[in-house]
Amino acid sequence: MVETFGYISVQPDWAVDVKKALSGAEGPHTFWASAYKQGTELTHKPTKTTAQSITAEYIDTRHLQLSTTNSNSSHPESQNILAPRLYTAPHRSVECSQIKRKTGLRSFDISPYGGLLVGCGDEGAMGVYEIEGRVHRVQLEGHLGDITACRFFPSGQVVLSGATDMRIKIWSASDGSNPVTLVGHTAAITDLAIIGRGRQVLSAAADGTLRLWHCGESSVVHVFELSRMRINSIDLVARFEAQDVLEIDGKLVVAACEDGRVVVVDLMAREYGDVGGVPVRAVAYDVANSRLYTGMADGSVNVWAAADAGEPVYAFRRNASPVSAIRLVYGVDAGEPRICVGTEDGQLFVAAVIDNNGAVGVEIVEELVAFDVDPITQIRTAPSSVKNSTRQSIWASGRTNKAYEF
Repeated sequence: MVETFGYISVQPDWAVDVKKALSGAEGPHTFWASAYKQGTELTHKPTKTTAQSITAEYIDTRHLQLSTTNSNSSHPESQNILAPRLYTAPHRSVECSQIKRKTGLRSFDISPYGGLLVGCGDEGAMGVYEIEGRVHRVQLEGHLGDITACRFFPSGQVVLSGATDMRIKIWSASDGSNPVTLVGHTAAITDLAIIGRGRQVLSAAADGTLRLWHCGESSVVHVFELSRMRINSIDLVARFEAQDVLEIDGKLVVAACEDGRVVVVDLMAREYGDVGGVPVRAVAYDVANSRLYTGMADGSVNVWAAADAGEPVYAFRRNASPVSAIRLVYGVDAGEPRICVGTEDGQLFVAAVIDNNGAVGVEIVEELVAFDVDPITQIRTAPSSVKNSTRQSIWASGRTNKAYEF
């Protein structure tokens, strides 16, 4: 059974109006908010709740607390329908000026030390930007199609990219040169991962294969034929610290497939198994707590116990809009990570997993507000740049040419 949560949608730039009001600028300064609760018949357009009022509590210029109450006085059991929840505006954003605004960012990444952002989009557009100064550093030109994935190597000075031209390229983030191109896929690249320090990399594609590449030799090491349909995304995790030179020992790859399967691949053993369901669009694997999270085309997020892949231990959704991205988010303490979920109707939220003696549930603890109805195209995490933050920074992009940090 899938648990359905109600939610409040708020004007994406609400923080702008709040700041104007606080500065004493001439008004009026207002923003809209709407409460929704999914009905029993799932549709892509949620049904607005009735007989409810929304309460907003100002916290600071980037944070509100919103809740709903039953405003029908004829019902003495009137109570909070949606409990108070934190709504967070972006801390800052980086505009990728070389990307067309109308098509937006398809993918982006933050360098390991947080100083650079690489963003890519349609028609071969990709560039590296300095986050602090928000300036364009170098253009990476060479792909012949839309660029669908990009990643920084651990050095932060080298970029990996993949595109609809079926090619994977390695670039210098300093001068834009492209010393290595990897060729072998027969359909568009959909996702990439870098193993360890970057001697080997992984690529997933619409041809249903996962390929392991040796960068120094510009050659494919192994082809995993996982599906007859596209692989939508992958997540690379380490069960333990690798001792081999190529750093693949202990590495697992989880692949989200359009055919409804989630495939777990052991890179060293070259073995894999799978679980089934509706089309899987996004995936994240919490290896430390043996939990697998899958974002589905029907809008649900499934929580799997890795030791028992028969069926999810818990599932939830807010509406039927497909999940487009999932990322684990770690706090400053050593506790269990939370999950950040993005959907195709622009929702971006953080959920905490609650384990009550084996009974798993989820509490949505934070809403990240910057997108209207733009699909969330990518979620990344990085060390927080916000003073006294209790979690990693969350970066996200939609169908604009900006990436936002929360």
